[in-house]
Amino acid sequence: MQNETGASTPQDPLRSIGKGVKMLKSHEIELLKSGKLKNDTHPGATSVWLHADSSEPGEGQTNVYRHMGDIEFGFLMQNNQLPDTKPYQTIVEGPIGRKYWEKDLNGTKWVDSNPTTVVEFTTTKELVAELFAIQHKPEDGCLSMGLGSKGGGGLPLFNASLLDGRTTWRVVRPSSRLAQPGDHALVLSGHGIGYDGRIKAGASGQGGNI
Repeated sequence: MQNETGASTPQDPLRSIGKGVKMLKSHEIELLKSGKLKNDTHPGATSVWLHADSSEPGEGQTNVYRHMGDIEFGFLMQNNQLPDTKPYQTIVEGPIGRKYWEKDLNGTKWVDSNPTTVVEFTTTKELVAELFAIQHKPEDGCLSMGLGSKGGGGLPLFNASLLDGRTTWRVVRPSSRLAQPGDHALVLSGHGIGYDGRIKAGASGQGGNI
């Protein structure tokens, strides 16, 4: 698109979604408008598919991934902490970890926890090695680590790293679908996005138990 001077002007990313924009949550709209998420929804889809490329960890860092439902993600946005409500609170390291969780969103693997968002956590290799030593297990072609009480119980260590800044997070794959009967709404207000992808919000909604 060009303006009257012939210079190109940026296209509104919401226009490419059309009526599907009504399915997006407030934070997804903000991330899309800011360029932190991109639209890759195919024509005729009943869900809106957004994504961000995985980040490149710095020296001594690595990425771990986790999917979550609306309640858990809302808690993360509001508190920059993971809630102590999941038995396993599984995280999986590296590209294979992201692929593992995205299967739950795209229907390749069925789960009953109603995941809506895949989150990338960039943290230290030292912390991941510590969590891995506490507990890990084979999980559908990868090795997972459980932060919850039925896993290794490393949630306090992980949350402490979020508080002191050793771990940051960002959304890399949300899925917004047409609302179905029985769905719980995620309500967001007063949000603001930091450079590391954190979003502050008040939230309520639905989550799973993985």
